[in-house]
Amino acid sequence: MNVQIRRIGPEGLDLQESFPVEFIELTEKDVLHFVAPFDVKANVIRAEDEVVVRITAKSCFESFCSRCLEEVKQDWRAECTLTFDAKEYAEFIEMDEDIRQELVLNLPIHILCQADCKGLCIDCGANLNKKKCTHKHAVISGQ
Repeated sequence: MNVQIRRIGPEGLDLQESFPVEFIELTEKDVLHFVAPFDVKANVIRAEDEVVVRITAKSCFESFCSRCLEEVKQDWRAECTLTFDAKEYAEFIEMDEDIRQELVLNLPIHILCQADCKGLCIDCGANLNKKKCTHKHAVISGQ
């Protein structure tokens, strides 16, 4: 995604681009992988000698629940702001690598199939969302 500095008017500039799933260098072999392109919208404004870019990205990923190990497919959204020194750039700013890095930083770390996932029984391995077992389970809050 490029922005020509001279095209940024007083009202700002809106850009939109779609990046393939390979953009962030995750594949189907990774525990978390994206299954839809990244739809990226950027609002670009110039404030004196700075160019400020507000980014919103959307996609969809597949992974496994951190508690019960069930397959999960979820929509994903990230927002970030990039700032560039306009004096360092003659004509345009190439933002692809900066956007890629921000998307990677916003990847989910703790994925749940549902907010109240009960996980697996530590004794028999039963998925406690689907069935009850006879073992006593301590409730651990904050996970």
